[in-house]
Amino acid sequence: MTKPNIILSEQDLHRLETMLEHQSKLTPTMEHLEEEMARAEVVAPQDVPANVVSMNAKVLITIAPAIEPTEITLVYPHEFIGEKGQVNVLAPVGAAILGLSEGQEIEWPQPDGHIMKVKIEKVLYQPEREGNYL
Repeated sequence: MTKPNIILSEQDLHRLETMLEHQSKLTPTMEHLEEEMARAEVVAPQDVPANVVSMNAKVLITIAPAIEPTEITLVYPHEFIGEKGQVNVLAPVGAAILGLSEGQEIEWPQPDGHIMKVKIEKVLYQPEREGNYL
């Protein structure tokens, strides 16, 4: 499967790069995230399309073989407090969906060697869409 195009805000990219630089050892998921960041189209926060998954976005996703979508909120590790639906960007599903648009899907390697297939059904909330660029 070819990798779908992804879009990141300059702000998300900078924060993620800084976070990864401060890790003593990168996990395979962190390495895959770095690869994704390197190939992303990077835009100003106000130019992020409204249907793209950005940091702190609330999203409906489907992870094969499930057919029912799951609602998740993509968060930075320091914001992760285990609330229902929170997904750390350093978790495989979190890293996989960052920068994807509604309708796109991606195959993503999991730590156990299996491949996960994730589809973005709908971006329910996106900070940039609401004018929140913090």
